[in-house]
Amino acid sequence: MTRALADSDADTQVVTPSSTQARKPGAQGPGPQHEPRWQGQRAISLPGLDITAGRQALLDYFENTWKLTETLFSALVSEEAYFVRPYHKTRHPLIFYYVHPVTFYINKLLVAGLIEKPMNPHFEILFETGVDEMSWDDLHDGEQEIWPTVAEAQEYRRQVYQTVRQLISTAPEFDRPITMDSPGWALVMCFEHERIHLETSSVLMRELPLKYLRAPQQWPDLPLAKNPPAGFTRPVAGLHYPAENPMLDVAGQTVSVGKPRDWPTFGWDNEYGTDTRAVLPFRASQRLISNGEFYEFVSSGAYLEEKYWSEQGWAWRRFRNTRWPSFWVQDGPVGSHQYKLRTLFNVEPMQWDWPAIVNYYEAKAYCAWRSARDGVNSPYRLASEKEHLALHDDEWLSARQGQAEAGELISRDPVMHDRQSMAPGSRTINHNLHYGSEGSVEKFAANNKGFHDVLGNVWQWSEDTFHPLPEFAIHPYYVDFSSPCFDGEHQMIMGGSFISTGDEASIWARFHFRPHFFQHAGFRLIQGEDSTPRQDGGKRYETSALVDQYMLFHWGSRTEQGDTEIKASVGHPDTRMFMETMAELVGDFAHAYESVLDLGCATGRASFELARRFNRVLGLDYSQAFIDAADIMQRQGSLAYSRLESGRHTTPMVARVPDAIDRSRVTFIQGDATRLAAAGIGAGNKQGERFDAVLMSNLLCRLPDPAACLQQFTGPDALLRDGGILVLSSPNTWMEQYTPVDAFVDGADSEEALVRLGELLPGYELVHHQDLPFMIREHRRKYEYIVSQVSVWRKLPTQR
Repeated sequence: MTRALADSDADTQVVTPSSTQARKPGAQGPGPQHEPRWQGQRAISLPGLDITAGRQALLDYFENTWKLTETLFSALVSEEAYFVRPYHKTRHPLIFYYVHPVTFYINKLLVAGLIEKPMNPHFEILFETGVDEMSWDDLHDGEQEIWPTVAEAQEYRRQVYQTVRQLISTAPEFDRPITMDSPGWALVMCFEHERIHLETSSVLMRELPLKYLRAPQQWPDLPLAKNPPAGFTRPVAGLHYPAENPMLDVAGQTVSVGKPRDWPTFGWDNEYGTDTRAVLPFRASQRLISNGEFYEFVSSGAYLEEKYWSEQGWAWRRFRNTRWPSFWVQDGPVGSHQYKLRTLFNVEPMQWDWPAIVNYYEAKAYCAWRSARDGVNSPYRLASEKEHLALHDDEWLSARQGQAEAGELISRDPVMHDRQSMAPGSRTINHNLHYGSEGSVEKFAANNKGFHDVLGNVWQWSEDTFHPLPEFAIHPYYVDFSSPCFDGEHQMIMGGSFISTGDEASIWARFHFRPHFFQHAGFRLIQGEDSTPRQDGGKRYETSALVDQYMLFHWGSRTEQGDTEIKASVGHPDTRMFMETMAELVGDFAHAYESVLDLGCATGRASFELARRFNRVLGLDYSQAFIDAADIMQRQGSLAYSRLESGRHTTPMVARVPDAIDRSRVTFIQGDATRLAAAGIGAGNKQGERFDAVLMSNLLCRLPDPAACLQQFTGPDALLRDGGILVLSSPNTWMEQYTPVDAFVDGADSEEALVRLGELLPGYELVHHQDLPFMIREHRRKYEYIVSQVSVWRKLPTQR
């Protein structure tokens, strides 16, 4: 039995999953999950939610979200299916993903003050946090015993459903439009979080053995090839998949990144901010890389050749012993290269014209192989975020760049429309569950730039690692959604997939996964110089040159910061490790070692060195990029960065916190050194304290008001305890671009500069001063030699 939809093509039959999915062995009658009924006998996803549309729109979207989850999980045929671990053992079993989204409702509604008490505290802790494994061999075993039964999970879901529905129906909060600053934001956050896990769970089901699954009767149809050949047939270009996938030119341009804060839909914190990026001219493949194109890489044996893989990618391939993409199913003897295709709930004849679903490492290996095979001068690679945006339809780009009337803006986002009844051949996007799987790379109409599937069908891997936009701010209702993943370990994915709904299917979506992870994700080829330097391998932190320079200054060894070849030929002066020396001075002069404040901590080396002696260290810097880097060092103990050699040549480096340092003693925050109270630092503030010592390394002459900064450490309410020490270093490079002339703390000579400092520090005595030279390396032939004036001041007992 088959049935066609209005936009089916002549070479495609639309197959209802239930028509190809046989009942699995041992699945007698319905499984533990009942499939909800859908009007029209087909599960659909509503258009994206306009959060200004009122209470009924919230109820409808909640009901739709809930039913989609229940429909997906009705595919599990037995209790056992909920508790089977994925083959890779890097994710929880599906019971977790069935309950986790609803504990999220309770936890976030509590945070927002929309409900008063937990529903099941045990569940709301047990199911609160998922797994984000560091590596493919970061396995999780022995957890099966802790999970509740499916019946208990279903009862909990029922209770949460009733609570949330009642809340939406009656709470005065929902009599007014929702904004980012209102408690109702937590509710729509819960909707979109559940929709993310609809996609996550579908991938885990695609990885399950078929005996645990059957397709829900109302799952959206699969756009399978019409009249597929019986048995395996080697793919022929032009017959089984498009014969050509031309590289199309894209003009240089400027694109805007960042969602407007007043856009009337929910957005995750990483979507907000404003960034304008220049895009150099480049070329992009018209279509996503198909299974047919990827087959040659596999069948030629090149997939098993180390030379095409990055170091990390090859280590992953060997560990997993992969020989073909994860969702290809071997259908013949080893070496015969005969495959079928695993869809969510079934195995189908190979769909050679569907996009190849691979991880980041596989995509990069294919790019290297194709570059060698084609003999191209400009190697193939993946798209950067800005290049992917440049592929968008002009209409949607204008929406992104604010070139439409305010009332029109929301209509420019395709997920905000009901596109179920579009005319044949006019659908350009396979998303929002119009189909129950990915489809042909040429099935969906090209946009007005000639590109297929810029949005939808499958996600697309990017060269960029996940990163914040300027003005990024953590939303207080979900403080750890994005920032833990700004770690150089998560690759961006772009464009959404067939099962992306709501915010995930929006033009504003910015998502990410670890490079070894499988998602409904593929890729297209890019050629051309990108203006963003990067290293390959999934072990990098995409930063500005300044952050890389400071990483080297703080964390590079004397050998790494210098260049032995240059030093041997022309010589350059030796200097001490500046940050370690400053931390030693603080430790040597301090009388107590409970807490210390490191102002202008940059990428954090001095803060960690201070933790050798102090119990609590707080590092603060005005630069969010510096704090991001320091945070990563605190969480994982290491961070990859680049050392510039010359021009476009760099050397990969890795900074590591010494094992002897207790990283848990150190905390980093972003803030203004002249307004510490605004950062929650100060006597009487519940987040503040008085310190035994304060370090300010090379900060004073970069402040707009150095006197205001120092004033925070004087008088009876000073942030420094009596007897505490203030350690200052400054090259005294006073410049109007940083500090008004009349605020300079300078002098005709070094002694006069110390006198000026003493005038700003009443109640302090100078106990030590010295000159401390250091060097900052710009590249292998350019160093800046600087001598900092260091002074140590002790706070005298306060006269009251």
